[in-house]
Amino acid sequence: MSFKNVPIPAAAEAAGMTKLVFAEDFETETAIDFSGEGKPGYSFYADRPYGGSTLTPEECQLRDSTLYMKPIKCGAAIGLGSYSKKGQTGFTMHYGYAEARIRADKPVGEYDGVPAFWAIGKRDFVSNHPLDWKDCGELDILEINMAKNEQGEEDMFYTGTLHHHHRPGTFREDGRILQKQGTNFINALGYNETRWLDNEWHTYAALWEPGHVSWYLDGKLMHSARYSADALPEYYYRDDPTPLPRFEDINPWAKERTWVGAHSVMDEEEEVIILGCNFNWPMEVDWVRIWNK
Repeated sequence: MSFKNVPIPAAAEAAGMTKLVFAEDFETETAIDFSGEGKPGYSFYADRPYGGSTLTPEECQLRDSTLYMKPIKCGAAIGLGSYSKKGQTGFTMHYGYAEARIRADKPVGEYDGVPAFWAIGKRDFVSNHPLDWKDCGELDILEINMAKNEQGEEDMFYTGTLHHHHRPGTFREDGRILQKQGTNFINALGYNETRWLDNEWHTYAALWEPGHVSWYLDGKLMHSARYSADALPEYYYRDDPTPLPRFEDINPWAKERTWVGAHSVMDEEEEVIILGCNFNWPMEVDWVRIWNK
């Protein structure tokens, strides 16, 4: 994609993020490195961390300047990354305005990965073991999930979330990692009329600044989060200054509570941009753009 004549999103411009530092519209062969070796000069890489197999051109097809993703196995939405673990090359983001134009239909059958446009800390992404980095920040710019709507029918809805993965270095009896999450809050999109998604094209975005993240759907502010090293994080609906209730505060059965300093690890990290979905829940991506100062 040309870095010229691309309109600056209003939220990015207001934050002073007017420099387009990453842009991919899936028109050229340099969009995706399918070699599995991590060759420099590509926007996205098909080699995956955490033991995932290298994605193939059949799973990530380029059709008429559109990426059509249908990975055979893509648990936790670990799909194409903007950085290659194998080649130690690619793009990472430290603050910025990340946006992508995406569409998806409802899933057909069972699935083990939802349509997602997200980012995770590079240190964790390239590590050989999930306990190498005990604290890791994750920014979900978009996750499409399923739930029953007001009519009792299964429908798609959109969430945008911050995660703080804290791993104390021990394992559970079943061999899984003992892990604590810093995401115990009521998702803001449950409070408004735009929670439910159709299968049309939409632009999903997040503005990440020091101690603050705001999520946007088609240029409209949806919700935001503030965090710091010495306070509990707070979450807000649209531009309402009243903090939203945390999950554990209204669900007494919740086992874990958000802790002071949750999410502040984000300010220490370079984040790898990831596009992911599942074979039974494919998605299409028109373009991805990252803006910064």
